[in-house]
Amino acid sequence: MRLHRIAATVLVCIVAGTAAAALPPLLEDSAALDRSYIPALMLSNGKDPAKAVAAQEAYEKAWAAFATRQRDARPGNAGWAAMFAAIEKANGDARSALAAGKMSAAHNAQEEVRHLLWHERRALGLAYQPDLLTDFHATMELIIAGVEGKGAAGVGAAEIAESKRQLAEARRLWEAVKSARWDPADYGLDAARLDQYRAALAAEDKALDELGAALDAADGARIAKAAPAIKPPFAKAYAAFGVFPK
Repeated sequence: MRLHRIAATVLVCIVAGTAAAALPPLLEDSAALDRSYIPALMLSNGKDPAKAVAAQEAYEKAWAAFATRQRDARPGNAGWAAMFAAIEKANGDARSALAAGKMSAAHNAQEEVRHLLWHERRALGLAYQPDLLTDFHATMELIIAGVEGKGAAGVGAAEIAESKRQLAEARRLWEAVKSARWDPADYGLDAARLDQYRAALAAEDKALDELGAALDAADGARIAKAAPAIKPPFAKAYAAFGVFPK
């Protein structure tokens, strides 16, 4: 076990610098929850309702375990108690949506869970690697939305200027993802998922560079293609923190 942990630490040094200390209890429990939550979130954005339902059921078991350990961890913290109530409502909304075959509505409800947990961890000043990806995600979606559906002719000077501003912010946030110090063993990443994560980092770098070059060239058609292409590598990096059904 010790040799396995040392090997994992060496691998993450290649990805993101010197490994950090072991996770505090909330982050350890968050990592365990995310191993089930991330598949539920991502599969509800797919085309297989049966897999989405199964993933939601697995996530809700993990949520029950998380809640048992963490619900009473911060007595007197009204925001903490409100987070649990809001997540349990979102879980119920996702269940109902999946039962009705409304995958998009389920996905939207599950997104609330991610942001509620992100907000509370940030309020507590805790550094959690998937939260850095969530930071990037928000700006990434703004970039995509800014040119989505406009086609080459619809990407003019105003869109290019705004996309350049957003890309600079996205690069800053992505650099934070890459430079963070963390140990994959703390997050339960096996060798295959760590390889997936590392490959996704490299692919995202290339996608951001391509978008930057397209914006510099003021090439509307190229921008319209490059902007949505920054999402798949991000998704693969985030998915590495989940354990998907075989």
